Amino acid sequence: MKLVIKEYLSLLKESKELDDLIPELLLSMNHKTISKAQVGTRQYGVDVTSIGKDADGIEKVFLFTIKEGNLSRADWDGGSNQAVRPSLDEILDVYIPTHLEKKYLSLPKKIVVATGGDLNQNVQQNWSGYTKRHSVDNEIEFAFWGGDELSILIEENLFNEHLIPKELRSKFRKTLALLNDIDYDLRDYYSYLNEIINNSKLEKQSEKKQLKTLRLIYLSLNIIYRWADSEDNLKHALLASERTLLNIWEFLSKNKLTENKKLTEIIGKIYYKNLEIISKYCEKLQPLIKIKNGMSFYGNDFIQESLILFEQLGILALLGNLFQFTAIINNNAEYVKYSASIALLIKEFIKNHKALLNPLYDEHIIDISLAIFLLHEWNEIKFVDEWISDLITHIDFAFNINGKYFPIDTDNFDDLVDINLRNSFDKNDYVKTSTLIPILAQWCVKLGLIENYKDIQQISEDIFKKATLQIWYPDERVEDFMFSTNAGFECGYAEAPIKIPKKIKDYSKLMEEVQKSENYIDIQSLLCVKHSMTPLILISCRHFRMPLFPQFWNIKAN
Repeated sequence: MKLVIKEYLSLLKESKELDDLIPELLLSMNHKTISKAQVGTRQYGVDVTSIGKDADGIEKVFLFTIKEGNLSRADWDGGSNQAVRPSLDEILDVYIPTHLEKKYLSLPKKIVVATGGDLNQNVQQNWSGYTKRHSVDNEIEFAFWGGDELSILIEENLFNEHLIPKELRSKFRKTLALLNDIDYDLRDYYSYLNEIINNSKLEKQSEKKQLKTLRLIYLSLNIIYRWADSEDNLKHALLASERTLLNIWEFLSKNKLTENKKLTEIIGKIYYKNLEIISKYCEKLQPLIKIKNGMSFYGNDFIQESLILFEQLGILALLGNLFQFTAIINNNAEYVKYSASIALLIKEFIKNHKALLNPLYDEHIIDISLAIFLLHEWNEIKFVDEWISDLITHIDFAFNINGKYFPIDTDNFDDLVDINLRNSFDKNDYVKTSTLIPILAQWCVKLGLIENYKDIQQISEDIFKKATLQIWYPDERVEDFMFSTNAGFECGYAEAPIKIPKKIKDYSKLMEEVQKSENYIDIQSLLCVKHSMTPLILISCRHFRMPLFPQFWNIKAN
C-alpha cells in the first residue's frame, strides 16, 4: 500500500488537501490537535499544531508547516506561501514565543515541514544547514515529512492490518487499477466498503476504533477521487462518493450513532467531498452543454446518446438540488447562486439536446423529476410546461408513428436494442406498466399545467390504455433499505392501477386522498431529514434508481 499512498500524495494538487489529511493522520497517531489550517488567517508559519508522543516516547509539541509537491531551490526562499525558510523563521521568531500556549512552552518542539512530494537534492544542503543552526537539544528539533515518510505513517496508522486485512487491500488496489475502464462497475470498492462497515462487527467496537475506521474510509475515497481524476474519469469517483456517503449514514443510523459528533463530523466531510466531486464532474460537462448537440458523441446511435444524456441530466439536476438544500441548511448565499446557475444550465442542456425530449426508459422519470423539482424551485414553470409538452409529443410520435424509441418499462438495454432491430413485435409488451405518465400528470397538477395534463390524460387512454399506471410510495421502513439498495423493491406500496381522470381537479382530489391514507408518511419524520440530511434521499434515488418520493412534489408535503 505504500506505493499506492505515495502515488496518491503526489496527485494532491493543493496544500489544502494535505491540510485536511495531516490532522486525520495525527488523530490516528493519538495526537491531540490544538490548531488547524485556517483560510484568511495569518498563522505565522504554522498550519497544524498537535501534542503527542514522538517515536522516542517523549511527548512533544508538533508544529507543521505544509507545502505543496516537490520542494526545489526556488521553494526554499521567496515571497510565496510555498517558501519554506520564511515559514520556519516565523515559527521560531513569532509563533513559539507569542502564540503557543504557556502550558506547552516547557515541552520540546518539533517543527515539521510536510509535503506530498520530496525534498529535491539541490535544496537538501540548505535544509541541513538551517536545521543544524536552529536545533536546540531537548527544545527545538526539525523533521521533513515528504511522500515517503507520510506513506509509511499513513499505512501504519490508517491502513494497518487491524483495520484492513490483506484481502481487502487487494480489493482496493484492484479498484484503483480498473478506474481507467469506463465500464467498470466499482464492485470491488463496494465490496471493500461492505466488508469494513458491515462484516467487521464495527458497531461493537469502541468509539476510537470506529473513528479510525471511518477516517480510513474517508482516505480511501480521497485516493479514489485523485486516481480517477488523474485518469480523467470522474464518474467513478462520483459513484464511489455517493455509495460511501449512503453506506456510512446507514451504519450511523442503524446503530443509533447519529448524535455522536465525532462520527457525524466525518460524514459531514464525506458529504462535502461528494459535493466537490459532483461539482468538478459537472464543470467538465458545462462547455459541451452550451453547444448545440455538444454531448451527442455517438453520431447516429440515438440509443446510446439518449441514455447518456438522461444520466447527465440526473447528475446535473442532483447537483443543483444539493446546492439548494445545503444553502438552506447552512444559510449560504453562495450556494443559492450555484443552484440558480445550475437551473439555467439545465435549460440550456435541454434546448441544445433534442434527445432529452425523448426518454427511452420508464425510469428516466427519476432524472426528469429531479430536473423539474429544481426548475420549479427557481420558478421556471413556463419552461417546464414547454418541456413536458415536448416530452409527451415525442413519446406519442415514437410509439404511434416511429414504432420505436418510446420509454420501455423493463429499463433494460438489451430489450431496447432488440426493439429497435426487429421489424415486427407487439409494442404493448414493453409498456405493460408506467410510472413516467402518472408522475408527469402529478407534476402538471402541482404546477397547474392544465393543457399538458389534458394531453397526458389522452395519451394514458391511447398508448398506455393496456398498461398499469402506478406510483411507488415509501413507507416507514424505507430508511432500513434506501442507503444500500433500491428501497422500491424492499418496502413501500404502489398506488395502482391509476386511472388518470379527465379533469385536473379530480386528479388533485385523488392525490389528496392518498396523502390522507394511513400508509402515507411525512418525510419530516425520517431520521435523515431530522438531521438535516434530506439530500441523502435525492442521492439515493439517483444512485440506486429508486423512484423519487412523491412527497417532494405533493401539494401538502411541499
